Amino acid sequence: MNLKLDLYYRNMKMTESVKLSKKDFVAPADVRWCPGCGDYSILNALQKTLPEIGIQRENIVVVSGIGCSSRFPYYMNTYGFHTIHGRAPTVATGVKVTNPDLSVWMITGDGDALSIGGNHFMHLMRRNVDINVLLFNNEIYGLTKGQYSPTSEQGTKTKTSPMGSIDHPINPISLALAAEATFVARTSDGNPKHMNQILKAAASHKGCSFVEILQNCVIFNDKTFEDFLGRSVRDDNTLVLEEGKPLIFGKDRDKGVKYSSKGMEMVNIGEDGITLDDIVVHDPRNAPPGLTYAISRLRHPEAPVPMGVFKSVENRSVFEDMLVAQIDEATKAKGEGDLQKLLTGNGSWDVYEGKKSDRSTVTRIHDFASSEEQTIMSELEKGENAIASDPLLGALNNTIETMLAETETFPIATVSSEESLDVAIKLLLEKKIGCLPVIEDGKVLGILSERDITLKVMMKNIDLEFTPVSAIMSKDPTVLNTQNTVSHAISAMSAGSFRHLPVTDEEGNLQIVSVKGLMRYMSQKAKS
Repeated sequence: MNLKLDLYYRNMKMTESVKLSKKDFVAPADVRWCPGCGDYSILNALQKTLPEIGIQRENIVVVSGIGCSSRFPYYMNTYGFHTIHGRAPTVATGVKVTNPDLSVWMITGDGDALSIGGNHFMHLMRRNVDINVLLFNNEIYGLTKGQYSPTSEQGTKTKTSPMGSIDHPINPISLALAAEATFVARTSDGNPKHMNQILKAAASHKGCSFVEILQNCVIFNDKTFEDFLGRSVRDDNTLVLEEGKPLIFGKDRDKGVKYSSKGMEMVNIGEDGITLDDIVVHDPRNAPPGLTYAISRLRHPEAPVPMGVFKSVENRSVFEDMLVAQIDEATKAKGEGDLQKLLTGNGSWDVYEGKKSDRSTVTRIHDFASSEEQTIMSELEKGENAIASDPLLGALNNTIETMLAETETFPIATVSSEESLDVAIKLLLEKKIGCLPVIEDGKVLGILSERDITLKVMMKNIDLEFTPVSAIMSKDPTVLNTQNTVSHAISAMSAGSFRHLPVTDEEGNLQIVSVKGLMRYMSQKAKS
């Protein structure tokens, strides 16, 4: 049985003895919206609708984020949360999964839901939490005094877009459909009767119900919907979606929507052979997703704006039911959990501050070091007293030239960026070296290392004979001078995650500093 209907029957005796009315849902707080704000109409509609649903006030929670619309919980004589910007979906989800018997209504705005809260909004829809989401869309930021919002039309001039917004606006209905909400509808603050019908349909739906309410902001975006919602023009410029009925509109009901290979076409019934049979019949329960999405894309002035229920399906389990079932299953298998026992059991441990280390060097280099290099670093880490000694600090301040003079160096070979990987790999094997600097016109364009070959070639279908070195080389490596310090080399290699670093002397001769060479040098100095 639908959980909301189940709540209705459970509360039947109470509602028979104490019949609720709108005034039972009116909070004593003063309503502080601007005079003429469309939010008043929405508040009035919900306060009238809730008594008809038959759920007691004690089982209703109103959750909001931040914005003009989000003052809503203060004005409803129910439980409520006024949360933080964009995070209403997370709190609403927490309320619902903690007590699935509650009827949860989430109030949000176009900025709160679709800008900072866009990610949470999307996940609420896809999870199908049994929550009623009312998005007040006035295509403007009202609370912060009139900046353009994610739904503002291109060209909208505001304080943050004085020459007109260049952003493409979000279509909330299309976004909800793409996120696979199971109930999607649109209404407006200027049509209370229609709004009441939509709110009741949303409340009775088992799953996440999303309702976009076109709402007028009289101060910062007045009459933005007047071109299609105004009394004198709405018959010709809106399309009322009714289940099982053809998509027809117009004051004389002589226009319709035809779906063809060209997409959605606006046609005149009775002209060019068009009959009522050519018109799309609205089916919010069984229509292909592509058709429903196509209807959501209709917009003024090219087409009438659809108003009503776009989608209403109950073919998916709701999130909280699945979560409760999963917890029950785990409880049957493992018994009731004991938080205190968990915190004080054998699975806990103490974390001590210990000795601080320079994580910008040792840790990052260790992440990509070979097993031999890790062994050398482990030896370094064991000699804590040596690490703090003057010889080691002096070694860090030595020049790269000094380090190269005191350690074993190996001959280098270079390759061009256009050379094939086949030739380059053979050269690495022949010279028994770990990398090849890629040189073009005397400039180091990149480095081809064993690591590049391992990560980018092995287990992939790459033709070595015809793939150039440039396709997989590490591009634009940092090139240091031999007069730079050893510390500088370590920092550069750590920052770029390089195992090999090209260096040049004053005459332009190229040499390579490797992680292995650095570790051996530092290990030698640590032991001295």
